[in-house]
Amino acid sequence: MKDERLVRGQAAAQHNHLTEVPLAEAADSELLQRIAMGSEEAFRKLWDRFGAGVYTICRRRLGDIGAAEDATQEAFTSVWRRAGTFDPVRGSAAAWLYAVARNAAAQLARRGHAGASFVVLDDQTADAEKDPVMGLALHAALTRLPATERKVLELAYFEDMTQSQVAERLQLPLGTVKTRTRSGLHRLAGFLEDSQK
Repeated sequence: MKDERLVRGQAAAQHNHLTEVPLAEAADSELLQRIAMGSEEAFRKLWDRFGAGVYTICRRRLGDIGAAEDATQEAFTSVWRRAGTFDPVRGSAAAWLYAVARNAAAQLARRGHAGASFVVLDDQTADAEKDPVMGLALHAALTRLPATERKVLELAYFEDMTQSQVAERLQLPLGTVKTRTRSGLHRLAGFLEDSQK
């Protein structure tokens, strides 16, 4: 009886700790814990952080837009049902989500979904696929940046623009672009470091 009260007390303390941290600041692993407790708001926040990254993984693996959308939906359905099985000791939340996405894509291809053909990845694939977990974590971290910093970084790193070209595109002074790039990269590094904990 005493052990049961102790376990309940520890669970209540953990629940109180989780609900004290605002969702916007919650680590990915905390979001999964909240989802395991039935939080739809935490689920939406996880979708905001990882939805596009999971879709990208499914799209690259299946080679079909419709199949990738179906696999993404199945992956997040699985996250909702199985969030309680996430164990931070075994790896990061991004790694767990990548495994869920990969499995959803593979299952869809095995079931013979129209248009889906599972692409087996090897060491010669594009850089984004060499470390898909880091790619997923990077995308999640980018979504947490203020829009002004995120836009500058996306143009510079995903569209290969120079800072002068970014300044021209966004009609901003070059100094503003440099400041937003520095602060965005600093903030991004902090988010990525947090996601590895």
